[in-house]
Amino acid sequence: MEARRHSDEGRRVAALRAYDILDTPREEEFDEVVRVVSAICGTPISVINLIDSERQWFKAEIGLGVRETPLPASICSHAILQPDLFIVPDTLADQRFSDNPLVTGDPRLRFYAGALLKTPEGLPLGTICVLDYKPRDLDENQKALLRLTARQIMKMMELRRLNAAERIARERAETHAEATTARLAHANRESDLREQFIAVLGHDLRNPLASIQAGAQLVKRGKLTLDEMLQLTQGSISRMSALIDNILDFARGRLGTGIDLARTEVLLTPTLTQVVDELRAAAPDRRIAANIAMSESVFCDPGRIGQLLSNLLGNAVVHGAPGTPIDVEAKVKDGTFELSVRNAGDPIPDAALAKLFQPFFRGEARPSQQGLGLGLYICSEIARAHGGTLTASSTPEATTLLFRMPVKAEF
Repeated sequence: MEARRHSDEGRRVAALRAYDILDTPREEEFDEVVRVVSAICGTPISVINLIDSERQWFKAEIGLGVRETPLPASICSHAILQPDLFIVPDTLADQRFSDNPLVTGDPRLRFYAGALLKTPEGLPLGTICVLDYKPRDLDENQKALLRLTARQIMKMMELRRLNAAERIARERAETHAEATTARLAHANRESDLREQFIAVLGHDLRNPLASIQAGAQLVKRGKLTLDEMLQLTQGSISRMSALIDNILDFARGRLGTGIDLARTEVLLTPTLTQVVDELRAAAPDRRIAANIAMSESVFCDPGRIGQLLSNLLGNAVVHGAPGTPIDVEAKVKDGTFELSVRNAGDPIPDAALAKLFQPFFRGEARPSQQGLGLGLYICSEIARAHGGTLTASSTPEATTLLFRMPVKAEF
């Protein structure tokens, strides 16, 4: 049975095509995702499937060997009409698919599970799905993985679109700069920065994916339990999510849109406490002491403040001395909100301290711990967008990062 069209089909297809991803070559970052999802869900087939107006097209696939199929045979075209994860335990027992040529003939698909790829506006573009040749189901952890992976794929697609827009803007600027030499120098600096960005990105985003894939192989060989694998996966995907969020913010900043805020009057204690708890779970070998108790609301974007604290804490975990506590303090004093993160360790040299909030500054962390060098830069941009400041001080006793902003700021 062919699926009906989406209730807002015109906007949905236009949104898909705006990503300029249809009919593009295979990309390793997307291919790695389907390999990992297939391994964890234990299915021979996994697909990143995008539903165009008359066909379904696969950005990445494992187990099918084709890049597109006609829309009438698409199970995913039914999935995009659902509000959440769409699972068909046995296609032959479901009247919507019992006469589907992909079910009754080769490759004789009997099981389907797909999580929606949705735009920020909620328009479904396709799915990340897994399929099998026999009836089955997924456990709750595997379902959660599919949902989480769907969100990450959309971030990767958004990053891809922003990079393309940045490239077009840069090419226009370089063309214009040919007539003016201060501008040619600026274009050269932008080119150097871009090359560094691409190199770091290619390395850092592959590390979490490689870790997940290696874990999946250990599960297959019986050297790692599924629960241990899922814990590893969640940690790696969380790291990947933070990297992508920082990249997206950096790209938006380079395009001139800056950090976007959704400000409201809010009590920040729950948000900050949740971030601390997440970092404690991610770094169980580090002790994080938190003094967070505020009764006064702050006019801010709580999600961005949470992101700022997460980046500051992540920095302290990487650079702080092992075996020493990390101190977090949040308070409102004299109409000013103050948030500080303090860790022991070697003092930061003055030359490095001056570059601390510049993009791609990676400090002295071990190569395996280094990130994109964007975390503290994004923090400083969040602080600036709130009309506040982010400062750093470092002594032989401790390094402290302090964020301050007006409680009742008006912009």
